[in-house]
Amino acid sequence: MKIFCLGMDQLSINDIKNAGYTVVTQTVFPEPLQTEGHILIVSSDITPVSELGEFRTRYTNTTLIYMYLHKGVKGYKAVHMLCESQGIYFLPPRITAAGMIEKIQFIVEEEGDSSSNWIGFFGSGPGIGCTTAAKLFARRIAATGQRVILLGLDLYDPGYDRKAVISLDRLRPRITGKMLNDDDFEAFIKQEGYLYLPGNYDFLSAQDYQEDEIQYLLAKAGENADVVVADFGSIPESAAWYVGMQSSALRMMVTHPKHQYRLEPLLELAGQLDLHAHDFNIIINRCNVEEMLSPKNMALRFGSEILLEIPYYPPFQDSLPLGKKELQLVDGKVQSLLVALGMVPEARKKAVFL
Repeated sequence: MKIFCLGMDQLSINDIKNAGYTVVTQTVFPEPLQTEGHILIVSSDITPVSELGEFRTRYTNTTLIYMYLHKGVKGYKAVHMLCESQGIYFLPPRITAAGMIEKIQFIVEEEGDSSSNWIGFFGSGPGIGCTTAAKLFARRIAATGQRVILLGLDLYDPGYDRKAVISLDRLRPRITGKMLNDDDFEAFIKQEGYLYLPGNYDFLSAQDYQEDEIQYLLAKAGENADVVVADFGSIPESAAWYVGMQSSALRMMVTHPKHQYRLEPLLELAGQLDLHAHDFNIIINRCNVEEMLSPKNMALRFGSEILLEIPYYPPFQDSLPLGKKELQLVDGKVQSLLVALGMVPEARKKAVFL
C-alpha cells in the first residue's frame, strides 16, 4: 500500500519511510484513480475544513487522513467530528511522527513495534503532586535493581526547588542539535537510586519547545535506562504533554476528587489523540481530605482504574514519608508495572479453591 501525502513536513515523511512504508510526495492533488486502494494524507493548509465534503466525494475509494495543523487546545473537536462523519481519519495538531505511524498501522491493521519503556505522569492541575508521585515511583522502581532515569518535562515548572547545575533548559542546545551521548545522562542528579533531570527553569521559553526535541530526549533516555519515568506536568499547551500522551507505554494521571471538573476536559482532549479513560491509571493524591465525590465514585464516573491512593502529608522536601504498609502497596503496583513493561516475568498465580 502506498501513502500519498500533500502538505506534510519532510521530517515526518522521512520517519514514515523509515518505518517501511512507500511514501509518494505530491505537490498537487493526485488523480483519484491513482490513489484507489491506497492512503492519501492531506493537511489543513492544503484542504480547508469547508472543503472536506468535496474531498471525500472526489476520493471515494481512497483511505483519507486529514492532518489538522492549527494549534490550540480548543477548536478542533468539531473538525474531528466532521472527519468522522465523512469517513476521514483525523490527525490532531502537534501529533508526532510516531503518532502518525501508529495511526497508519491501525488503519492497515498491522502490529507495530511501538512499545517503549516510558512511564508518563500527568497532573489534573498545577500543584496536584505530579512530580512527587513520579519521584516516588522512580525511587521504588530503582529499588528493584532497574536503572531508572526521571525526566522533568513539565515545561512550566522545573519540579526542583534548588537551581540545578544540570536541567532541561541547560541541556536544550544539545537536545536541539541531537547531540546527546551517554555521558550527558551520567551527569544527571543522582537522587535516591535514580538519575534525575530537573525540568525547565526558563519559564519564558516554555512555548518554544518542539515535539521532536522531546521525542528525541525520551528516545535517548530510553536507550540509557531500563525504565524512563517522565513528569509531563498538567498544562496541555506544552509540547512535552502532547508527546507524553502519544508515546508513553503507561500513563498515570495524578488528581484529587475536587479536580473532577478539570479531569473531564483533559480526558476529552486525550480522546482527540485516540486515547480513552481506560488508557490511564489514576493516582488519587490527598485521598483522606473530605470531598463530595469519593475516589471510588470518581473512578467509576470516568472509567479509569485507581492505581494508588496517597494520603495527605504535611509539607515535605522531596520524598513522601510512607510507612512500611504503604511502601508494600506501592511496591506491589511497581511489580505489576514492570510486568506490563516486560521487565520482569509474570508471577505464577496461586489457584483459588472454593
